[in-house]
Amino acid sequence: MKKHSKKARLQDIAKHASVGLATVDRVLNERGGVSQKTINRVLESARQLGSKRILPTGNQRQLLIEAVFARNATAYSKRLNLSLTAVNKHVDYPVTIYRSHFDADDPDRLVSHLYATAERRDGIILFASDLPVIAKAIRDLVDKTFMVTISTDISESGRHCYVGINNVNAGRSAAKLSEAICRKGGRILVVEPGTSARSNLDRFTGFCEFFSERGIEHKLKLFTPPATNEGAASELLASLSEQDDFRVLYGPANNELLEALIESGQYEKSVKSMAKIVHDLSPYSEEHLRSGLIDMVIDSNPMQQAFGAVDFIARQYGYVTQTNTANIDFQFYTSENLPLAHNI
Repeated sequence: MKKHSKKARLQDIAKHASVGLATVDRVLNERGGVSQKTINRVLESARQLGSKRILPTGNQRQLLIEAVFARNATAYSKRLNLSLTAVNKHVDYPVTIYRSHFDADDPDRLVSHLYATAERRDGIILFASDLPVIAKAIRDLVDKTFMVTISTDISESGRHCYVGINNVNAGRSAAKLSEAICRKGGRILVVEPGTSARSNLDRFTGFCEFFSERGIEHKLKLFTPPATNEGAASELLASLSEQDDFRVLYGPANNELLEALIESGQYEKSVKSMAKIVHDLSPYSEEHLRSGLIDMVIDSNPMQQAFGAVDFIARQYGYVTQTNTANIDFQFYTSENLPLAHNI
C-alpha cells in the first residue's frame, strides 16, 4: 500500500469529503456544529489521504445546546424553562443545555447573543417574539448551527424546525366549544392577544376563522386591549352590564386584562354567567379551574416540546434515542382532570 509522503492538507481533506474548509476545521478540532454523518465522512477522507495528525474518534460526544428566551413574566415561559432544565435528566444521550434570558422588549440584545453563540453550539432552541430582526438573525445563522423555534414560531426565518402545538388548531378547538355553547343563542367576548408572539396570534386567527367560515362571525365581539390596562376592565364590565347575551369569554393570551375580567366573576354576574376558556396551565389557572372561575384550559404541553426540540437536534448528529417523545399536541383541562401534582 502506497504511503503518503506529506501530511494531508486541510484543503485536500475538504475537497475529498466535498465539504468546506471550515467544516473540516470544526471536525478535526471537535468544535461541534457538524452532523455525525459529515463527521464520519471527513474523518474517513482524512484517513484515506494519510493524515498524520491524531484524529478524533468520531464517537458521539456531549451535545452543547443553547436555549434562548425572550424573558417575559408569564407562567408558561417559566414552565418551558423548567422543562428544558429537566430534559437532560431523562434523555439517553449526553447533552448540556445552556439557558440565556433576555428582556422581550430588547430584541437587539437577544439577536447579538445569537450571533455570538451560534458557532459554539450544536443547536439553538429559541423562544421569542415573531419580529423581523429575529427572523433575519435566524436566516443568517442556519448555516452555522441548527436553529429550532419552540412553542411560538417565527415567520420567514428559515429555521430548521418548529417544535410546538398547532396553535391555529388550538384556537379552532376553542371556537368549536364556544360555538356549541352559543348554538341556541348568545355571543362570545374575545380579548385580543395584543402581543407579537405568533402562538397567540395563530390561536386568535384560528378562532376567528372558524366563525367566519360558517358565516357566523357576528357572534364574536372583539375587544382590543388598550396600551394601558388602567380602567380597561371597568370600561368593559360597564359594557357587559348593558348587554346580557354574552355566553363565553375567550382569551388566546393570558394578559392582565383577561385575568382581571376572570377575577371579576367573583362579584360580577355578567362575567360569572359566562363560560371562560383560556390557554396554558399555570398556578393561576389551576386555582381558578378548581374554584369555577375558569371552565377550561387548553394546554400546550411544554415538557413534550422540550423533549421534541432537543431530540430534533440530537438526531441531526446521528444520535439514535430510545426516549419516548409522544406527538406534541394540546390537552384540555377542566376541574375534573387536573393533574394531582402539576409542576411543569
